[in-house]
Amino acid sequence: MPNRPTDSELGLTPGVKDSRTLLPNRDSFYYDVKPLIEEADAGKFALVLLVIDIEGVDFILRTFGPVERDMAIREVGQRIRDAAEEETTPYHINQGRFAVLLQNGSFLHATQRAEALAKVLREPFKVAGIFYHLDAFIGISHYPNHADSLGELVRTGVFACHQASTLESRYATYDRAIDEEERYRFRLMLDLEQALDEESGIRLAYQPQVHLQSGACVGVEALCRWEHASKGPIPPGQFLPFVEQSPLMMPLTEAILGIGLRDLYRWQKQGFEGSMAINLSSALFRRSDMLERLLDHFRYANMPMEQIHFEVTETGIMDQPKRAVNTLSEIRERGSRIAVDDFGTGHSSLAYLADLPIDIIKIDMYFVQNLDKPWGRAIVSAAATLAEQLGLVSIAEGIEDEQQLDQCRELGVTIGQGFHIGRPMFREQFEGWLGI
Repeated sequence: MPNRPTDSELGLTPGVKDSRTLLPNRDSFYYDVKPLIEEADAGKFALVLLVIDIEGVDFILRTFGPVERDMAIREVGQRIRDAAEEETTPYHINQGRFAVLLQNGSFLHATQRAEALAKVLREPFKVAGIFYHLDAFIGISHYPNHADSLGELVRTGVFACHQASTLESRYATYDRAIDEEERYRFRLMLDLEQALDEESGIRLAYQPQVHLQSGACVGVEALCRWEHASKGPIPPGQFLPFVEQSPLMMPLTEAILGIGLRDLYRWQKQGFEGSMAINLSSALFRRSDMLERLLDHFRYANMPMEQIHFEVTETGIMDQPKRAVNTLSEIRERGSRIAVDDFGTGHSSLAYLADLPIDIIKIDMYFVQNLDKPWGRAIVSAAATLAEQLGLVSIAEGIEDEQQLDQCRELGVTIGQGFHIGRPMFREQFEGWLGI
């Protein structure tokens, strides 16, 4: 078994302090905590680690400068030192991260210390003569309950700190179940990245859209499905929300578009004249290369953009209105139509809606499935009328029975979509449904 590196080999030096806060630094933390871990392993006592993350330090740097940032960090360190118990040493790990180690600390004691620290850090800081609030989040991890090594103690403390910020709580104790869930998601993302690289496992299910007056199928919505190599089908809700927050959203959208264009080309040769709807995540609007990467797929397939219309949620547009409107306008100028999905559930004003580069509004299924109530009928009717007056096409989502279909037709909705019309189907099933 190889010898473990010594402290000097790791570059750890005892007693070294951060020049700004005068608190022991990261190296001192690791130097001090190693023997404590060994004593805890011997059963002499338990350890509790409090990890403190300060958010807003970079904003001070950008807004006021490095001197003011360092003054704020110094003040944070002073408050943590003042709030720490006599026998406890706080550490300044890096820019906005601090740590406090409690010996023989119970969970109750740890939460009391976290509450005390959160209280003093909640008070505003004076920066360049201005009172400014910094957000402080504290993670609590216990050794050996939450970790079996020094590295794990640090990791679980940082994870608990992230839990606190995610939950918008001042502090949180490490939760193994949440950690395991996030690790599972991370492994899924790695598997999905591999599936995209190998162009395997990604399939599309197509849900038909029919003209409510003629009954003809005028389009399909392409819905992503993932057949994991070993786990089998992964429900969209278990991976799509996390893909949206990752760099995989663009490659996944490209895979969906590529498959969709190939299938649409196949159907057109067999007489299908409808279009295909592809969903665009609002996360893609942050990418400067999004449009060019989408255009590459149309060039490769040698298909006009008129065959595809792109769907984006109302909330997605409003999250980044200027960038979204500019990008959608460029897509629309090249021939694709734009649909606003989940219409009626977002926050856009009617005045703003009139200026959006859109061609279709999709009335959210929540309203369609409440057509038996006066308010549901009134909203669907108003949306259909609004679409007509703005020269837009209206699509009702979530039609689940004949009565809802008839009511949507009577209220002037142009197109219907839902389980009553057709469930999402893989290519072979859809071709059978369509009769081609």
